[in-house]
Amino acid sequence: MKKFYINSNVERLFSFLASLVLILILNIVLTNTLLKKIQESNEKQFLQQCDDIIEDYTIAVDAKLKQLESRIDIFYAKIAYKNLSSEKISELLVSEKDNIYAPFDFLGYAQKDGREWNSYGEEHNLSDRPYFNRIISGETEFIVSNVLEAKHDGKPCIVFARPVYTEAHEIQGCLIAVCPLQKATQYFEEIKTVKDRKFSIRDENKRFILHYDPKWINWVFSPMKDVKKSIKINDNFFSYREATDTQGKPVNVFYRKSLNAPWEINYSVPADEFSRLQKNQRSYQNFVLEVIVIALTMIFLAEIWLHSLLEKKQILSTHIDSLTHLWVRSYFEREATRLLKRYSSSKFMLIETDIHGFKFINQNYGEVGANKVLYQFSKILYDVTNDFDGILSRGYADHFYIFLRITSVHRAMHYFKDSVQKISLVCKNLEIPFIPKFGIAFYVPKKMENSTSIQTLITRANFAKNAIKENALQQFAIYDEKLLKKSNEDNYIETHMEQALENEEFFVMYQPKVSLESDKVVGAEALVRWQSSELGFMPPNLFIPLFEKNNFVVKLDFFVYEQVFKFLRKCIDKGDPTVPISVNMSRNHDKPERFVHDFTSLLKKYDIPANLVEVELLERSSMDKNILREITIMLQKEGFRVAMDDFGSGESSLNMLSTIPVNILKFDRSFLFASDQKNGTLDATSENFIETLIDLGKNLKKETIFEGVETEEQRNFLRKIKCDQVQGYFYSKPLREEEYMEFLKKHR
Repeated sequence: MKKFYINSNVERLFSFLASLVLILILNIVLTNTLLKKIQESNEKQFLQQCDDIIEDYTIAVDAKLKQLESRIDIFYAKIAYKNLSSEKISELLVSEKDNIYAPFDFLGYAQKDGREWNSYGEEHNLSDRPYFNRIISGETEFIVSNVLEAKHDGKPCIVFARPVYTEAHEIQGCLIAVCPLQKATQYFEEIKTVKDRKFSIRDENKRFILHYDPKWINWVFSPMKDVKKSIKINDNFFSYREATDTQGKPVNVFYRKSLNAPWEINYSVPADEFSRLQKNQRSYQNFVLEVIVIALTMIFLAEIWLHSLLEKKQILSTHIDSLTHLWVRSYFEREATRLLKRYSSSKFMLIETDIHGFKFINQNYGEVGANKVLYQFSKILYDVTNDFDGILSRGYADHFYIFLRITSVHRAMHYFKDSVQKISLVCKNLEIPFIPKFGIAFYVPKKMENSTSIQTLITRANFAKNAIKENALQQFAIYDEKLLKKSNEDNYIETHMEQALENEEFFVMYQPKVSLESDKVVGAEALVRWQSSELGFMPPNLFIPLFEKNNFVVKLDFFVYEQVFKFLRKCIDKGDPTVPISVNMSRNHDKPERFVHDFTSLLKKYDIPANLVEVELLERSSMDKNILREITIMLQKEGFRVAMDDFGSGESSLNMLSTIPVNILKFDRSFLFASDQKNGTLDATSENFIETLIDLGKNLKKETIFEGVETEEQRNFLRKIKCDQVQGYFYSKPLREEEYMEFLKKHR
């Protein structure tokens, strides 16, 4: 058989064409697959966006309902747990008529038999109202009704109701607040939304409380089509209803149930938006395929010319971050070093920034959401850096670096603070909002050593940024000697705390508690102080927060307990007067049985009566309320009285009172300094609020004590409203043992 030989040029051409066809086919297949994935992603993103919009709007509606509940509670605090007669409550309703907060029209009170009085002095019967029967039966603690016709004037309204309890925690009646439907609609229209988004709110009877077309308010609408749908995209299910709107147009309705009312929140999206998305995606897909065919053909025909370009791109690609398209850190350091050498007599500013709580964004939104945040953040930083002709790079994870040549540190900080405000505003309004934090280091030639490098500046900026730690309210820190000194002090405290305890550098001081009825000392609070051999006297705010983080505060607490018990034992043995001394229990004690066992064992060691010791707990969200309740009950069984310290400064004081049966309410000093009066006296609003707190404590049969009393006016006001005890500089600062005993003997 005769062999057929192919010319080398023909062979090269044949190979080229075969490669071109093969690569073209592979690209078309892969691109088609990729575009389908993109289409699914876009559909998911569209549905997710709609789902997020209705969820956010529902949260906003529920928040507005919570605000209304809080407004009702202002009047509720005046009648709950006080055993007031119906006539007395009726008088209060009429007297408070002009003080009712918008959007409520009036308040009413109904007895258990349904007889009701309102702020207008009218009487009605509510026994036929479902919400009244649910409240009186004890089924719920708070209720929001459907749209009703008001007994007062027959107009449509919404009723908010909660039970009123006696001192014995028995339901004696029902407090209601009536909101006209028109005012309720205006109230929920205050929720800011993007223009043209169509939201509506319907009650259980499908009556509109809010509608984007105002003429449908208070009307019932049954669409011609209303079919529930569910779409699965990448293991995610999206539920909505295919329906027709009030104009007969097809819409997709995304909905949520309100957590605080029997209402349904709706977000209507024209059905053609979804079909338009699919149509645009198919057009885009065809366009991309055509572009790929043309582009690949041109690439192969211009192979020699493109070869040099690809080499250049390969070089550049080693310096560019694939996600943000910014320089990588290594290239940034090289370019920044070059700038330092070129302008060695100039000043420079290096900024390191990252995202507060970025790991939680990763956990909650996944890699796709986190990458989106990083890309958006990089664009924001690029725009700002570009305005000042600086250089920018991305480091590890969410770390970014900026290097700017500046004329003065003062002017640079002025522009920086202005830029931070703009950056924060943009970041706050993104789809996934976040808070950036910044560390700053300056290069000033006359003040810097010659060996200062970019790596050193980065280390200093990082040190400054880490000094912010978890404080979301502080967005930036500047590296300076003070910051370094503070870090060294914290490090010294942590490395010397055990030694300080062994060397008895910690000591206890006692601040007297004075009865306002007798003006005599009836107790004292034990407070720890530190006289450091190196740092001198240190107030607790310098070391307690650090000890709470490293848990050394647990050991320090028991040191204080033992010092107090020793002191009491000495007083008893000498026959000196004694009064109960309160000790603080930090939030780090999270094992109730162990704490109570160790505490009582130490007390028995010194044979101290339990009635001479009180334990002060801190109301904080960081400690589980069940743990606080368990510790309180166990301490009370051992004969100790328990106080709630800084009452009113936590997240939910009223809820806390129903779960943690403390004996004493100790009010935070901040209430006494909330007034803006120039002479330091309390204004009417502050006085009314404090009096309400004291009345609440009295009604619940708790002893009340105010700390931080510094003026005679404060003391006289608290005495007038029957507060039991006070402590503060008006009577005495914290005293050492000998000074305290002298004070006690004079005022006992």
